[in-house]
Amino acid sequence: MSEIKETPEYIAVGRFGKTRGVSGEIYINPLTDFPDRFQKGKSFWIESEDGWKKIKLTSGKLFPNRVAVKLEGINTPEEVREFTNFFLYIKKEELQKLPEDKFYLFDLVDCRVVDEEENDYGRVVDIEKNPANDLLVIEAKDGGRYLFPMVREFIKEIDTDGKKIVVDPPEGIFDSSDET
Repeated sequence: MSEIKETPEYIAVGRFGKTRGVSGEIYINPLTDFPDRFQKGKSFWIESEDGWKKIKLTSGKLFPNRVAVKLEGINTPEEVREFTNFFLYIKKEELQKLPEDKFYLFDLVDCRVVDEEENDYGRVVDIEKNPANDLLVIEAKDGGRYLFPMVREFIKEIDTDGKKIVVDPPEGIFDSSDET
């Protein structure tokens, strides 16, 4: 599968890249702040043509920005090549617990975005990752979309349980929506 498919039950934590060596190893590009989860004995889920399938790692080596792993029952580059571009998932209940002031980006989706006077700007429909800072993709009630920078200066409060983000928007940011 080449398209990420997060569900309420499964969360993507990595994506298989190219093969490594001749013994059936493959690189994983982590989509997590916890790349140490890709260790020997850990299990993950992939979505195959036959539905969700559990796979187990028999080794894991951490490199800068990626991990090389070996999968149980896979011993050649030809066998492991079939996994290239597949996403690795964990079940939501396996997520690492975060400190109280931290959150997962996917927890922001469906949050209402309001200012301190409760003016409603819409709801978060996606997060765009950018080198400088991530952007909230906000869909207004009229269907317009806005990109809002996730910068402490503008984000005053995030309540993932209450599904609400309080912002202090810079002047003009909600004046005209982006065309979709």
